[in-house]
Amino acid sequence: MWWESLISFQQVMFVIAVAASAVMVIFIVLMFIGMDGSDFDGIDSPDMDVDIINDEPFSSVGGMKILTVRGFLAFLSIGGWAAFLVANILSLFWSSLIGVVSGLIAAYLVSLAFKAVYKLESAGNLDYENAIGKIGTVYIRIPKAKSGKGKVTLTMQERFIEVEAVTEQDQDIMPKTEVEVVDIVDTTILVVKSK
Repeated sequence: MWWESLISFQQVMFVIAVAASAVMVIFIVLMFIGMDGSDFDGIDSPDMDVDIINDEPFSSVGGMKILTVRGFLAFLSIGGWAAFLVANILSLFWSSLIGVVSGLIAAYLVSLAFKAVYKLESAGNLDYENAIGKIGTVYIRIPKAKSGKGKVTLTMQERFIEVEAVTEQDQDIMPKTEVEVVDIVDTTILVVKSK
């Protein structure tokens, strides 16, 4: 039988490699369906906070998050497979060394990959506090004395956006009028005045 033909070292490496690979596949599937964050609640209880993939680094090297759960799994998986595959042709020492080196390279490459992915990632959230002091143009009439809402367009956080606005002035602000943002209310409504 195939399993019995393996030496003990190969059996151990095979079990480690298969287990680590299986867990990595599960983590990848969870990541694709959006459940890789620490805010996932597995049970509907407000006191339960189930952390599916806690990938905070144990430590970092030069800003690289190498010692993470993902890095450790890559180390075990690739290192285990490498050691398993060369154990037939090399001594246990060299097989182990090749496994460790392969695992370290895999962990480093996983770290590089996630660093590159996080650079591409953008929260996409607008902080309306950044609009204060900006100049915009009225798009939809803004009623006087906060009696209703209009809309203004402006550039904020390198985006051209359309935002609800109110004014404290005693007269309506008509479309195509330049306005200055002086405050915000309700976190997303700008308070503006004519320029």
